[in-house]
Amino acid sequence: MFKFSYERFKPYKFYGVGKVLINVVGRVVFRIRIVGRENLPKSAAGVILVSNHIHSIDPAFLIAGTGLKWRFIAKKELFENPITAMLYGHGNAIPVDRGAVDRKAMDFAVEAMKKKEYGYGMAIFPEGQRSRDGIPHEAKSGIAMFARQTKADILPCSLYHDGSLKFRTKYIVRIGKIIPFEELGLGDTPNKRQNQLVGERIMAEITALWKQGSN
Repeated sequence: MFKFSYERFKPYKFYGVGKVLINVVGRVVFRIRIVGRENLPKSAAGVILVSNHIHSIDPAFLIAGTGLKWRFIAKKELFENPITAMLYGHGNAIPVDRGAVDRKAMDFAVEAMKKKEYGYGMAIFPEGQRSRDGIPHEAKSGIAMFARQTKADILPCSLYHDGSLKFRTKYIVRIGKIIPFEELGLGDTPNKRQNQLVGERIMAEITALWKQGSN
């Protein structure tokens, strides 16, 4: 059984294989359309990707849509099943306890972001869970806290599709413009009000992209 190691920062090689499979399967099963490729950085290193969250397979769409290397923050329950634990673990996801302040997971994520030589950024769903109605909702405070600790730039994205998700559904991955860390105004001292404002700005960017729908 796969056991997540908080001592290992070197990425697993399975990610590269999985990335190829995701692209092939994703484009056969769905009709993925990428909008805003020109906004992508050359490398994900030192960047936080933020997106709305509507399906459990959203990480696959973001990997296929951006073509970059991402570590994902994933709920710890996914690591309790041996099969999903292996897939998410070797896909370089990080388990986090959503019901508590998971200091161990956050410290690991911050340190992982500093290992820029591996070319990985961090992908986070600011809402903290999937949207049941498909509409982007309020961000949790964790995204602002993580940005403050890593001083990373923010890459907003949105995921959108019409109707129910089924075979050959058109799935839109829309990529926004980078928000430099300096524009967030977070500073070095934790501030509840500033965290809220940053969360609102991030979700506003995501929502604006999402509202463009399938255009």
